Amino acid sequence: MAHPLSRRSVLRGAVALGGAMTASPLLWRQPGYAATPPSGLHLTYGADPGQEMVVSWSTPESVSRPRLLLGDTAGDMSEVVPVESRPSPGLATVQHHARLSDLDPDTRYSYQAVHDGAASERFGFTTAHRGRPVRFTAFGDQGTSDGKVGQVLDVIERFDPDLHLHVGDLSYASLSGGLRVSEQVDSLYQPSLWETWLADIERVAARVPWMPVLGNHEMEPTGSDWGYESYFARFTPPDTGLAHEAGATTWSMRIGNVGFVALDGNDASAEIPRNHDYLGGDQERWLDATLAELRTDRDVDWIVVGFHHCAFCSSVRHGSDAGVRDRWSPLFDRYAVDVVINGHNHMYERTHPIRAGQVTTEAPKGATISPAEYGTTYLVSGLAEEDESLPDRSTGPVAGVTHYTGTDFGLRIPETTPWSAVVDELAPVVIRVEATPPDATGTTSMRIRSVDAATDQLVDSVTLTRQSGRTSTAS
Repeated sequence: MAHPLSRRSVLRGAVALGGAMTASPLLWRQPGYAATPPSGLHLTYGADPGQEMVVSWSTPESVSRPRLLLGDTAGDMSEVVPVESRPSPGLATVQHHARLSDLDPDTRYSYQAVHDGAASERFGFTTAHRGRPVRFTAFGDQGTSDGKVGQVLDVIERFDPDLHLHVGDLSYASLSGGLRVSEQVDSLYQPSLWETWLADIERVAARVPWMPVLGNHEMEPTGSDWGYESYFARFTPPDTGLAHEAGATTWSMRIGNVGFVALDGNDASAEIPRNHDYLGGDQERWLDATLAELRTDRDVDWIVVGFHHCAFCSSVRHGSDAGVRDRWSPLFDRYAVDVVINGHNHMYERTHPIRAGQVTTEAPKGATISPAEYGTTYLVSGLAEEDESLPDRSTGPVAGVTHYTGTDFGLRIPETTPWSAVVDELAPVVIRVEATPPDATGTTSMRIRSVDAATDQLVDSVTLTRQSGRTSTAS
């Protein structure tokens, strides 16, 4: 049901049009009228998804009076919201961000990005809710060039999620991915691919919050220590994570009865050393505190953690990463994390439930399991095809054996993979998840249904169940 704008929402942020112009500090050259409309619109939740949203977009150059018009679904665009504008590394393109707060939960809003001379089409979003199922999609390793973008977006649209969790490697503007490879590969850095990628996903990302984490291909050859400038030029993650000069490299939030946690795997990776341990242990301390808070929150039944590098994966390309596994899996065990979602390897895989590095029970396709009893389920979904221009770090496939990357940034230790439950090495797989509120008996479920985007066929399914200690209040 559509809800009208509340009086609170209209009064809290309305500004005169002249105020919108002065709110944008970007003045490298005199901005003027520009006929090219805003592009690459995308949404990101704020710290409170029921009341906060960030709307982001780009313009080809600095423009006069960039602003956001916000209204209700009836078309009353009465509120004018100022924006923050940021430069784009390597490009003349300018990124704009409108932070919305004090919104009404479970309410439909319409919006339009404008500047003097042009406007985007009108889009809409719905703020987060409580008491209803939480639906989200997930994958990593997307890019722009494989021709599957439309199929993937179709799958997301049909599912109609509350958010999309993107577990890193977004645009592939940098092919090196943080590896110290040849100058020839570094010379292929194309920052304009960020704009192509955002334009590609706009039809979904402008309506469904697109919640990203940092992948290794977000470490770009920009000359800075971390290489994250392009990522933070375009995204404003929830301000619930680590305060670091590179930006909010972690975040957490709650929607309904699901707690989401995003980590920067580049800090922990044992495979790629560029940003290894740049947070100096702060990420582990933050993760410990965040998981403790979520697990003691009576309103949170499910905890989902997303990061890029794989804790458990049978691919011979990257395999499992000792850094993320050894640093974080003990915390996932301690706080009974239900699901971990990774990318990095360009395939789909789901594990049996794991605790202390060991399989606790088998969970074939269609299984129903209790994570409180048996442990964490690890998922991998990376859409992109392998890039043959980069060095193959595997030592070749061996039946039933993968390669666990040791902590010396290169040692490949063979290991068997009894934890691997379902593998699909070819399909672009979209993970679709629905978490239900507790029913009258206090039972809540998380249904995971992974779909081949090319055929819309089910690749894998598993259902997790929990007792929440709460019961439904529905009549």
